[in-house]
Amino acid sequence: MRVTLATAALLLSATSLVHANSAETETYSYGTQLDIASVMSVKIEPTPYCKVTDAVMTYRDSSGEVRKLAYRTLADSCKNQN
Repeated sequence: MRVTLATAALLLSATSLVHANSAETETYSYGTQLDIASVMSVKIEPTPYCKVTDAVMTYRDSSGEVRKLAYRTLADSCKNQN
């Protein structure tokens, strides 16, 4: 069976999504040692108000493991307010 480059890329992408969805979420606290090689996604809880809200970052560490990190951040709506 021949696997083309496009097929291999599609399989790797699908595998990454499965791992990203199954990764346990770690909650950030001050002093948490982070090992982030690349960020895959950042999801910020939407709100119409400028306030602190929840976010989850999905990333790969230096060994290639997919991990999730939950943390608190300012809402995107804060960017539009003075």
